[in-house]
Amino acid sequence: MKINFDAPPTSAQETNGLEVRYAAAKRRVPRWRWYLLLAMVLVAPAYLLVRFGIAYWWVSTPAQVVLEQATLRAPAAGRVAFVAATGAPLEPGQPVMALERTPTDTPAPPAATPSPTPHAQEPAQAQAHTARLALLTEAERLASRRLAIQQERLHTMQGLREQGAATRQEVDNLRFQVLQAEADLSRARADVREQRMLMARVPAAMPAPAAPATPQPPADEAAPAQPGTALAPFAATAVQALVRPGDWVAQGAEVAVLQRRGEPLVHAYLPPDKARYAQVGRMATLHFMDGGKVRAKVVRLMMEAQSPPADRVSPLTPRTPSIVVKLQALEPLPAPYHIHQLPLDVRFDWVASRWF
Repeated sequence: MKINFDAPPTSAQETNGLEVRYAAAKRRVPRWRWYLLLAMVLVAPAYLLVRFGIAYWWVSTPAQVVLEQATLRAPAAGRVAFVAATGAPLEPGQPVMALERTPTDTPAPPAATPSPTPHAQEPAQAQAHTARLALLTEAERLASRRLAIQQERLHTMQGLREQGAATRQEVDNLRFQVLQAEADLSRARADVREQRMLMARVPAAMPAPAAPATPQPPADEAAPAQPGTALAPFAATAVQALVRPGDWVAQGAEVAVLQRRGEPLVHAYLPPDKARYAQVGRMATLHFMDGGKVRAKVVRLMMEAQSPPADRVSPLTPRTPSIVVKLQALEPLPAPYHIHQLPLDVRFDWVASRWF
């Protein structure tokens, strides 16, 4: 029989009745510090992953609010008698600026004495403007008809493509022809609008033929001629007066800037590699600098590439030509956003690429 005289230890600090002295315990690190260290290591990859996901699922591009503006010019040389104040609402045909053309106010050129323009030229000029407007209107009608035909052909070709009876190249060619037709229609409409604005700026009042027997007053007692007026071509607001009453202006000089009343458009600048978002009907969200968000959709495309504004592009990023898309807000924009060239960002809803 084996006898063991070693008594079992009663505690970790005692062995065979002798006290065991341990070194001081190392300081324990709290668990939350390990979690903090792990978070610091993972935050950079997580940030890059989130940025990649946002860039992939939501395309964000620089944009600006655009309101239609028109610059009015003096219909003739003379001294300014009246000009609309900044911020004044104007209706179509309402005078924006009026001139006082008196013999004493008209400065004579140093080399020759000015000869009065024959009144017979004014009816001829009005007839020429009217004829040009008729031609431009007919061109607009033909461009609209051409666009409708091209859209119908594209629809038919897309149906054949789905049935396997047409190639993708044929569909792309017709889509390009539709874009060209849209550009032609936009130019035709712009020409018509410009011609109407020109006709509105030209004084329409023609002097009535006086009876031969009616005696004319002497030159020194003649009343001042009716002042020439520049009329508002559409319902607008005067945003800037370029002259003041009493200033002398030459014919064709800019006198005021008008801004059309109504809902503005937003011009977004899409890089060429995001061309799949440049389609009418695409949905997006307008992100304003104050945090406001408004839903919008693409309504038109500009058929000419433009570089984005310099202040919206990083100095290290080249200003490459971009596709300009025009968006219309689905709800009326608040009044503080009705500012021409107001910067904002547009975030398009995700659209799968053809490689996805």
